[in-house]
Amino acid sequence: MTRNENSHDGRHVVIVWLWDATEPGRCQGITDDEARARAAAETCMRNGSASTARVEQAQLLIGGYWLTSHYQRTGTGWSARQGSSGITWIPLAPAPNVLK
Repeated sequence: MTRNENSHDGRHVVIVWLWDATEPGRCQGITDDEARARAAAETCMRNGSASTARVEQAQLLIGGYWLTSHYQRTGTGWSARQGSSGITWIPLAPAPNVLK
């Protein structure tokens, strides 16, 4: 996991990359590196388990005032499709009000 010291309230922020690849099957995972997330999704696409993929940066929000931890997606990432010419990655459109 990547720690980012530049949080808005002075706390450590843990950055991860969430990935999933779907249609017809489903593969998914979490890693600390964007390139590893894209490579994992591409592996599922190349072996026929999936034809689309999404890789997105997220912040790990740990317990505290909540009873459970979860990931908050930032909107930074990529989507991919596999076509006759190979795998094409396209940047995600920025979502409004995402964490920076």
